[in-house]
Amino acid sequence: MSYLAPGKYTVSGPKGEEQAFFTAENTEIWGAGDICGDENGQSATKCTEQELEAAAQKGVSAEVTISEGIATRITDDH
Repeated sequence: MSYLAPGKYTVSGPKGEEQAFFTAENTEIWGAGDICGDENGQSATKCTEQELEAAAQKGVSAEVTISEGIATRITDDH
């Protein structure tokens, strides 16, 4: 997952294709050490949009569920 602009990101699909998407106020963002949280923790931690933006600017591996161009859920992909 990569950062494009505030609230806009891209994710690569299984065949390497890039898909742009937006986040919304109700987008669920969960981290387990990459976006936020503790990689040694037993469960994912709810993250903020700011934490997602910072992680995406560095490049982060994440599973993204997209509906009509808007992410409904973003989860660290460990």
